[in-house]
Amino acid sequence: MPQGPDSFPAQGVNSLASVGQRTLARVVDLVVIGIPVTIGYTIAAVIASGGSPDPETTLASPQASAWTWGAAIALAMVYETVCVTLWGQTLGKLVVGLRVVRLVNGRCPLWWEAALRIALPGAVAVIPNPLAKAAALTLYVVAGFDPMRRNVPDRAAGTVVVRAR
Repeated sequence: MPQGPDSFPAQGVNSLASVGQRTLARVVDLVVIGIPVTIGYTIAAVIASGGSPDPETTLASPQASAWTWGAAIALAMVYETVCVTLWGQTLGKLVVGLRVVRLVNGRCPLWWEAALRIALPGAVAVIPNPLAKAAALTLYVVAGFDPMRRNVPDRAAGTVVVRAR
């Protein structure tokens, strides 16, 4: 089992992913998740407003907002868990050239480890308080201060993100 950043190559395959690479991969994943959520939100808003053509009424619907937030969290959890369990990477990580591995053996995380990596920030993000979003973001920011660039979900799940190419 790796004992620290010196256990990984400095560059190339299996070197530790930078915080910038991880952030870029997450942005790509947010776009991947955001497209179906936006389509679903639009459909839910029109249905919730009774088919009102008024965008102000339609898009401000609390029912549509609640549905969309729940659907976005559920979709993110399924997407992340399935992709990381099966392939060790989401589409964002594939595009950037990263993969998630178990710290103990370098293989793809088990399903519950992959689920924990996304459930932890998801659970914090759904708390109905403006500070909850900042707290969820903080779970990721700590990777910038960790020698192995692991965030809180990585530590909880026993994973590390490395370069795949």
